[in-house]
Formats: sequence, structure tokens, C-alpha cells
Amino acid sequence: MTHSHGSFQKPDAQFIAQINDINAQCHAHQAEWKVDSDWVDKFDRVLLKANSAYTANSNPSTKNALTAATKKIAFGELKHFLGLFVNYFEWTTDVPDAALAAMGLRPRRHAAHLPLPRPDEPPVISVKKQHDEITVYVSRPEYGHPNVSASSNRYYGFELRYKIEGDTQYQMAYSSRLHYTLFFERADEGKRLFLAAAWMNPRLQHGPYCDEISVIIG
Repeated sequence: MTHSHGSFQKPDAQFIAQINDINAQCHAHQAEWKVDSDWVDKFDRVLLKANSAYTANSNPSTKNALTAATKKIAFGELKHFLGLFVNYFEWTTDVPDAALAAMGLRPRRHAAHLPLPRPDEPPVISVKKQHDEITVYVSRPEYGHPNVSASSNRYYGFELRYKIEGDTQYQMAYSSRLHYTLFFERADEGKRLFLAAAWMNPRLQHGPYCDEISVIIG
């Protein structure tokens, strides 16, 4: 469904510079491009995390195995987010073709589409545990096995809401594929994780959440 990751297969320094520029363009043209403020805020958060991890791992005095692993996770989360955000740019004609080119994104290959409504069904979710990782899979009710990507006709990905027992607020994650991997610290082992997911349309609007499930970390 999405090919946006191909635009970002480049050395770390070039990648992070490009994404910082895209973020700056979003802020400069937010009203003109009709970008929802919640999504600009989400972009800021995942980019801040990636910038911090990149800086720590680029400094010879702080670089180590932990900073390398942290940067890898932060970059992975940023690319997951971009998979949806860049698809939104290409879906809407509010972002000019010239702006896509200036940001180093692939050209728009399709005609303008009529806006799709919010999804009207929740996904079915399942999880796979491995060490300190939990991968969440989503699928439509009529399909028993997750595919590589969501249907381009109806969904452009999913929104994942999760929290560890004891936390007061949920965290959010986004994916343009049908799975998303969460990484945890060793200190979280044995704690219960609460999860729910909702489909998103190309306008990044989510539908109803599925019933919350829980799983033990580790």
C-alpha cells in the first residue's frame, strides 16, 4: 500500500535533515495544507525523540551500544509515523506537487480522490511476544491472517493505544502496515500491558477502537 519508506533509504545524517525540513514545512504551511494540529504535534514528538537519539549516538563521547539501539528504535518509530503522514500529503491536493518535490518526496501518481469517511469498523488485534518486544497485529474480521499492508481502498493504517499498568495516560503509535512492534525495558517485565487499536483513513482520521486486550510483558 505504501512506498514512502523508499524515499528515506539514505544515511542517517541525510535522513534526519530531510525529516526536520519536512517538519519545518508542515509548521510553515499548516493552515494552507490543512494539516490537523494533532498530527503536527505527533510529528513533533516522534521527531524530537529521533533527534535526541541521533545526537546522542553521533557524539563519540556518548556513543555506545545503548545509544545505537535507542536510535534504531526511535528511527523505526519515526518511519512508521511517516508511512502514514507522507501518504496523507500525496492523497490531498492541498499539498502542491512542487512542495512534494521540494521535500524530497515521491511525485503524486494518482488523481485527486474524494474524501473517504472515517472507518466504521474496529480491527481485530492479536499479539506476538518475543523477549522484551511485543508485536501487535491487526486484521479485518473476515480475514484470519494479517497481510503486509492495509487495504488502500479503505484504510491507510491503524492507530494503536497502549499503556502499562500503573501508568495514568495512554501512549499512541501509528503504522501504515498491519503490525507494530513495541519495545520495553527489562524493568517492565511481568507488568500487564493494555492495548486497543483503530483503523485510519487516508485523511488520518481514526474509526472506532476495538475492545481493549491485555498481555503480560516478557
